[in-house]
Amino acid sequence: MRSSSRDCSGIRTNRFSSTGFSISIIAAAVLVMAAVSGPGVRPAFAGLQSSALKNPLVIAHRGGRQWAPENTMAAFRKSLEAGADGIELDIHKCKTGELVVIHDETVDRTTDGKGFIKDMTWNDLRKLSAGKGHADFQDEHLPLLSDVLALVDGKMLINIEIKNAPVAYPGIEDDLIALLKGYKRKDKILVSSFDHEVIRRFHTKMPEVAIGFLDSCIMADIGDYASKLGAKAWHPGYGDIRADAVSQAHQSGLAVNVWTVNGNKNWAEAISMGVDGIVTDDPAGLIQYLGKHKGDEGTR
Repeated sequence: MRSSSRDCSGIRTNRFSSTGFSISIIAAAVLVMAAVSGPGVRPAFAGLQSSALKNPLVIAHRGGRQWAPENTMAAFRKSLEAGADGIELDIHKCKTGELVVIHDETVDRTTDGKGFIKDMTWNDLRKLSAGKGHADFQDEHLPLLSDVLALVDGKMLINIEIKNAPVAYPGIEDDLIALLKGYKRKDKILVSSFDHEVIRRFHTKMPEVAIGFLDSCIMADIGDYASKLGAKAWHPGYGDIRADAVSQAHQSGLAVNVWTVNGNKNWAEAISMGVDGIVTDDPAGLIQYLGKHKGDEGTR
């Protein structure tokens, strides 16, 4: 988009005749249209810019489940150390109001405890081991979102997924806004959810932070729908998209971050579709893959 802007500003007319002026306007319009519809165009969202602009963003799913227990500080630290472009995480609200980083509405699957997060205090939750099934990580505990914000401190993108179903957390968007108010790099935050109403409310109250909507389908009139939400990004499930749907989203000014994509074959297919971000359980593997295939056709 930058080069197109420079080209437009570089169009010169020595005489402001009606013919010359009209030609200039037409030429500028053609250049703008080419910039918007051409392949490989990234929507203008600073937080969704890869360090290598020809590659999609590497976004560590729940911090990268292949190298540490999901949604733990150990996983997020590894993502930072490996040079991932971003992390994806999930938040629920516990009984005492803190925003806890965990995927499920219960602690049963990923910790040594049992019960719904909504029924447990932070004092209860902080004592649990989040290293269930990982012998080397038994000392890991559930983090608060505030802990992750302090760790990352603007050094990478944080995609915060609000979990608000099947358990509803009234006012969870307000709790998130309160936490993000003091965060210096709001351009490195992307809030998403399958609950499109909650992200619409979030956007209304904090429009300076980008939102993305999650779904598992190809949408009709995606640009109009995204505009109603105030969304800058679309997060479709891998296997539920096609290249033409990605192109349509780009023409509507949306970044496309696809989940959850693992393995060389699937990474290659996602890249060939022109997605802007790949959410993966194996960020180290994807970083290595992108490095090896830097000049291949299909990378951008």
